[in-house]
Amino acid sequence: MALQRVNRGRPSGSTNIVPEVEILNEAAILTENWCLFELGSCLDQPISTLRWLARRKLIKNNFFCNPCNRHFTLNAYKRTVDGYCWYCKECKRRRSVRDGSFFTRSKLSFKQIILFIYYWSRDMQLKDIQHEARLSSVNHTLVDWGNFCRDVCEVEIETNPNVVGGINNDGTAIVVEIDESKFFHRKYHRGQWRPGHWVFGGIERGSGKCFLVEVPDRTAETLQDMILRYILPGTHIVSDGWASYGGIENIQNGIYSHAVVVHERNFVDPLDDEVHTQNVENLWMRVKRKLRRQFGTSEDLFTSYLHEFIWRQRFKNFPLFSAFISCISRQYPA
Repeated sequence: MALQRVNRGRPSGSTNIVPEVEILNEAAILTENWCLFELGSCLDQPISTLRWLARRKLIKNNFFCNPCNRHFTLNAYKRTVDGYCWYCKECKRRRSVRDGSFFTRSKLSFKQIILFIYYWSRDMQLKDIQHEARLSSVNHTLVDWGNFCRDVCEVEIETNPNVVGGINNDGTAIVVEIDESKFFHRKYHRGQWRPGHWVFGGIERGSGKCFLVEVPDRTAETLQDMILRYILPGTHIVSDGWASYGGIENIQNGIYSHAVVVHERNFVDPLDDEVHTQNVENLWMRVKRKLRRQFGTSEDLFTSYLHEFIWRQRFKNFPLFSAFISCISRQYPA
């Protein structure tokens, strides 16, 4: 077996970027709380950048050459934007330090990408990121990276969808408010009709945990299928009087209880102030405000913006930059 040298002193010739004991687990990554000054200092030099990335499993910490049955070494290499590459002394092959990572096909520097992610995680608009990350000459790349970040959010939400409701520890039912709303059904300035998107959603009282899903229609069959998919048995569901919600209490022989507030009469049931949908109405307001600010004219991107909103809600109690780094390390295992 080839000797694996730990990175001490000069980095060139090492087979590990950092000692294995320095690599962080997901829980440690998720709770890091970076400020821009501290992050920038870690990304000042090529080797310090590689170490920062390797500790968070964003790039491979070592690389093995199967034909030669030995590890590549990390060598300085000025022909690459990263300043280093993997090199096999036996077969003379070089491999990029980006191979197999989230950064594989990008021509931006690691520092530019990480700073983009930092600003994006703080919900900064692309034109401001362009200035702060010094990306003024690559407008299309900014849009691409915004899409890449939403792709990560989509994978996270689709792989681990939010489910809400259920039973509290004391045996009482968790309350979930549900509703459906139409997005962006307006005319363009050219007079063309924009059909819009129907979205079905629910929010858990107390925790604020929510789900949002685009639906083709508002029929009872469609909405009840979504209820079964996203709301746990035992939940007390509160809705408005839309006809498709009739019979919720009969789904699968009564796995849910159901209360209705008729908005034509009251926004809160005068006989029971717990029967209202004010939380889900507030959710619609927040979602539409955010999507209106960032959603352009591409109908194909609507779901990805919706997933980004859900992702931000899911990790709202964590530093979002670290939460995103954690998602990358999980989706692109080094």
